[in-house]
This record gives sequence, structure tokens and C-alpha cells, in this order.
Amino acid sequence: MHVLIIGTDVYLVGLGLTVAVVVYPAFHLVGAGQWLMYHDAHVRRISLAVAPTWAIQGVGALWWLLHGPHRLLALVHAALAALAVVLTMFQALPIHHRLSRHHDDQDITQLERWHVLRTALWIGCAAVAVLAR
Repeated sequence: MHVLIIGTDVYLVGLGLTVAVVVYPAFHLVGAGQWLMYHDAHVRRISLAVAPTWAIQGVGALWWLLHGPHRLLALVHAALAALAVVLTMFQALPIHHRLSRHHDDQDITQLERWHVLRTALWIGCAAVAVLAR
């Protein structure tokens, strides 16, 4: 199970870095005429990439808390993972909701800033999981 936890965390780090370096910067380049269709497609596709992974990460974190060794590290891992989800729900999703109505470079820049923190949390999850190995 621990290998699954590490794999899930590393996947989220890779996804987070890809979104930070490729996806969100490209948002600035999309013209107003294409924006709504582009953003809608992004939200649908990125949800497919993230939602199952978060479910796996959540189950893995819960298993680790209940059954795994290094319970303090398990608690830190679960807290970091939960904070990334909370950050997404209360920061990234409201910005995406605004962006679903119109293109706004300031909102995109805010989204990029929050995403850096979210990616740092995923890096922390991966580091803790590897440390516990």
C-alpha cells in the first residue's frame, strides 16, 4: 500500500508541475472568443486527471493513519493532502467558477499563485511518504 501512496503523491507532483509550467500560463494566451469553450474543456479533462487520484490518495492516507507504521508521518501526510484539497475547494474552484464566465488575466494570475502552494503541498506529501519508506 505504501508504494501506491508514493506513486499517487508523485503523480500529483508531476501533474501539479505540468499545470504550473504549461497549462495555467497558456490560459493567458487564449483569446476571448475561444475562452469559454477552452476553459470548459480544461475543467472537464483536468477533473478526470485529479479526482480519481485524490480518491486514491485519500484512501491511502486513511489506511496509513489506521494501519501503517510511522503514524506521526502519516498524520503529517494526511494533513498536507487535506490542505491541498481545502485549498482547491476554497481558492482554486471559486476562481475557476469566475473564469467559467469570462477570461480575466488577474484571476488566472491568482490561480497560478494558489497552484504553486498546492503543488508545494503535494511535494510535501511525496517527501513525507518517501521519508517513511
